[in-house]
Amino acid sequence: MSLIGNDEAQAWLRRALQSGRLAHAYLITGPRAVGKRTFALEIAQALNCQAPDVADRPDHTCHDCRLIQRGVHPDVRVVRRAPERRLISMRPSAAPGPAREYADNVQFIQADAQLRPVMGRVKAYIIVNAEELAEDAGNRLLKTIEEPPPFVVFLLTAVERGAVLPTIASRCQEIRLRPAPRAELAEALVASGTAPERAHQLAALAGGRVGWAVSAARDTAIFEQQQIYARQLVEALSGSRLERLLRARALSERWTVQPETVRETLRVWMSWWRDVLLVQLGLFSRIVHLEEAEQTAIRNTAEQVDRATARKAAADIQQTLADLDTNVNSRLALDLLLLRLPGVR
Repeated sequence: MSLIGNDEAQAWLRRALQSGRLAHAYLITGPRAVGKRTFALEIAQALNCQAPDVADRPDHTCHDCRLIQRGVHPDVRVVRRAPERRLISMRPSAAPGPAREYADNVQFIQADAQLRPVMGRVKAYIIVNAEELAEDAGNRLLKTIEEPPPFVVFLLTAVERGAVLPTIASRCQEIRLRPAPRAELAEALVASGTAPERAHQLAALAGGRVGWAVSAARDTAIFEQQQIYARQLVEALSGSRLERLLRARALSERWTVQPETVRETLRVWMSWWRDVLLVQLGLFSRIVHLEEAEQTAIRNTAEQVDRATARKAAADIQQTLADLDTNVNSRLALDLLLLRLPGVR
């Protein structure tokens, strides 16, 4: 399901396997939750799959494929930022904690990459959200990416190539994944067992993010949380200046400990204002917030503000998202955003 609407990426993987011509490092880019990590695992599976016919790889059923899917294959290592850190560091954290199914540093890679695979054909290092690499970690990783052993491949993921350290990005071939079409995503969710009505709701809200849609289909709390974010926006639009500042303060405090939650909140707000614009343009079939209460609030807002105001609200939210990711003062950025949003009765 990870490559819905990405025929070019699928075709590339088939050609690469048939020809045996693979680079030593790839950078898989695309929107958040579009399926980049899953595709990286798919490549790792394909390179180590035991299926006799190359055209059948990955078969997802052989011993190696199943171990990689479970995250326990000795030759496939996943690296990503630990929740308590802001960046992927060079050295492991000294803080005690439960065992993780991934590494949160790159220090081990230089020595580990020199050892031949334990059971597979290829050793794969998957660096999730490579834009979060600290500079010293990137420099350490660069030494191995430049001249890796022939049995090693690096699979990095990032939203944009430009967000990754230039020295790292320049050593990687880029594979760009794109958002999945709504209809195809809904069809895939139904095929995997999701009720049709819920599948269409999730496909609409996902905005092409396959990973988010799959997670939300499995966990109803994710869908319900999206509705909470939308209600918080509606309450803020009708709230007083003080109530808006209190909302901004709560978001700012959360940003320090759960930045992705704040990002998701603002993404929902941005999609909500996009729906306001679509209603104003008469494009009702393209809106993504399909719950009756949400649609009532969106139509109410569309009647009270003009298009320029709605467009500016969406743009302000998008700019705030960008500002937060460049380490501006979160409290100031969110205060300004909440105070700038138009009032709605």
